[in-house]
Amino acid sequence: MHRRPFQIACLALVLLVGSQAGCRRYQAFPLDAKAKASALAPPDLVRVEIQAKELRHPILKPLQIDFRDGLSPEEAAVEAVVANPDLRALRDQRGLAAAQLLEAGLLPDPVLSLSQDVPTGDNGPGLVTARTTQLSLDLTGMLTRGLKRRAAQSQQRAVDLEVAWAEWQVAEAAKLSVHRTLSLETLATLGKEAASLLADNLQTVEKSATLGGAPIGDVATARAAFDAGQRNALALGQLRDQERQSLNALLGFAPNTQILVEGPHGGRTWSHPPTEKDLVAGLDQRLDLVALQHGYESQDGRLRLAVWSQFPNIGLSLGRASDTSGIVTHGYGVGISLPLFNRGRGAVAVEEATRQQLHDQYLARLFHARQDLARILSDLRVITQLLAAAEGALPVMVSQSKASDAAFGKGSLDLVSRNQARLALLSQQGSVAGLQLSMEELRVALEIASGRILPGELTTKENP
Repeated sequence: MHRRPFQIACLALVLLVGSQAGCRRYQAFPLDAKAKASALAPPDLVRVEIQAKELRHPILKPLQIDFRDGLSPEEAAVEAVVANPDLRALRDQRGLAAAQLLEAGLLPDPVLSLSQDVPTGDNGPGLVTARTTQLSLDLTGMLTRGLKRRAAQSQQRAVDLEVAWAEWQVAEAAKLSVHRTLSLETLATLGKEAASLLADNLQTVEKSATLGGAPIGDVATARAAFDAGQRNALALGQLRDQERQSLNALLGFAPNTQILVEGPHGGRTWSHPPTEKDLVAGLDQRLDLVALQHGYESQDGRLRLAVWSQFPNIGLSLGRASDTSGIVTHGYGVGISLPLFNRGRGAVAVEEATRQQLHDQYLARLFHARQDLARILSDLRVITQLLAAAEGALPVMVSQSKASDAAFGKGSLDLVSRNQARLALLSQQGSVAGLQLSMEELRVALEIASGRILPGELTTKENP
């Protein structure tokens, strides 16, 4: 019995096929201390500047970033896309989609079967070892390769656009965070100045009450106003610090990093807001909606594949066999699954229901996108009117504050009355700053809802 040559030949064949197949080797990728330290390290500013100049995005354009003179809202938007840690993890979905596309395009491997039957016991003369060699091919897998590949291609395009949409939202969030940081800096400064004036008022009233010149009730009123001013100043400072931490998180910096930011000075009003008709035109080209379209196409391909799977699965095999008497035979075999019980009905129902869900999800998101545009434009009209009224009242209040300062300098006006005029001006300036921030928030909301940048719509006005 010649067993060893046959076994050696089988082993050599398996090793040869394995060595020629280009198999990937396992490589360790541990979550060790080095990986954790890298995650907590601040971004490399030089690398960020290079990547910002080479940015490729459907909406955002490459930009020269200069950290030395402060980050503008537009610079912060691009920097966030480059360095945001959540986006780095989200981009891994692209690699997964590419791997799925690769898998969908591969043909099924043929199956080689080798077996032998060795006579044992008290065998008669002339008996030999029986051997069987068979090569099988999955014909159905080959026929459905095109459907799988087209579905995977649509899914890859959908993932690319979903990642780009997420990048766009993070960029807009960073842009808005810069505006909020600047506004809260202004509001915190106004709050501290108001608290200082209220402290002077309290001290003056208390001194007057001690001398019998002011009733005790005025002291209580002045103290309540001072306490409210202190709480307001502390709250504004806390909001400013929280916003800076949020900005640091978006940009990939440590929480307590002091990032210099810059922006337009003075008030900003929207001179010519875009109309709803202009914004709705081309709304279906918004990145997330186009991604849903490609996702729907991918799911439609999966449904086609499920429908195809209802037909019998066909396998073809070629074989060579020899029995113990030494007779050699050659043959072929065809394997067909019989669609009697399962018939792939469950898979078709699942894929069909998923396609219906994606269909309705796309239409619902398109509907809500148009509703969002209408709501934002309505809010914008109201804020524009409020801001115009608030800015219109500022010159009069500035004149009143200057007149009270002059009267106080001449001795014809007491300190508390002078401070009340200043406090009224500070309150109005705070209202203007808050409304300007609301305008910026609506601008960003409108860009997100429309899925595009709306440049050149703001004019700058210096505050009195």
